[in-house]
Amino acid sequence: MRSMPLLLALCACAPAIVVPPRTAVERTERSAREVELCVLFQERFTRPRYNGVAELSFEPWDFAIASVAVKHPSAGLVIIDPAFGRSIGRDLELAGPMVMLLMGTERGKQPLVDVMDDAGLSASDVQYALATHTHWDHIGALGDLPNAKVLLPRSELTWNSPFHGSFDHGVMTHHLKRAKQNLWAFDFNGPPIDGFAASFDVFGDGSIVAVPIPGHTPGSTAFLVRGNERTYLFTGDATWTSRGIELPAHKLLTAVDFDLPTLADTIGRLKAFNDNRPDVKIIPAHDGAALASLPQCQQQGKPGQR
Repeated sequence: MRSMPLLLALCACAPAIVVPPRTAVERTERSAREVELCVLFQERFTRPRYNGVAELSFEPWDFAIASVAVKHPSAGLVIIDPAFGRSIGRDLELAGPMVMLLMGTERGKQPLVDVMDDAGLSASDVQYALATHTHWDHIGALGDLPNAKVLLPRSELTWNSPFHGSFDHGVMTHHLKRAKQNLWAFDFNGPPIDGFAASFDVFGDGSIVAVPIPGHTPGSTAFLVRGNERTYLFTGDATWTSRGIELPAHKLLTAVDFDLPTLADTIGRLKAFNDNRPDVKIIPAHDGAALASLPQCQQQGKPGQR
């Protein structure tokens, strides 16, 4: 643990996070269709907090890899962040020893389709796949969803376009290639909403609205989802933990982030949002405790778990 002060000192070089005033995140009054949603955990275990946020703390971090299933009344089954695919073992090999040091081996990791099957959901029934960004652990299962239309921001796809290697800037190009025939680019051409600069209403009914949160990657996206009980904001890897928003703070491992100054602005806005919008629950992609606030996807007839 002697390396901890040095690592935290290195992270101190990250740009300062400035939190905007409450007025910057005021609610945009709008109608929205309610949808059912549930979480599909594919990996979950405990790590020390400092692994996930630049804070000298050995308190536990409930680390998770998960996807979110949304049951839309007319659009059908939607998956947000289709994480581990059937190729997870091979993906880890291609990513190399440094990634395996961070992520571990295939052991304990379940492909999305297997978890869906356990929950009584069929991969062939998925009509849409959305991703907060294109890193390998957020789109690894795209090729396992044969009928899904894949919607990604044009800015994220433009960033991906020169990548050709098996692991480039955290992106595995074969994941997008497997879904190429079903790939659709969108632009944030909708109005500002809830303090975010622009928006894209996925189904035109306010149920799932994409908003830009750049920094971790150029096209990183958050999704506002109107659930039956409350609204959720899925923020991908802007921070790995809820603690990163609460402090606010960068990750300890900032090398995974593309544009730190832009990310600092995004984290500051999420902090203001978290403090002033109790009507919305923020869900970072790798915070198991936050994800567990959603019902867990279950076979019909079985009670949901929290």
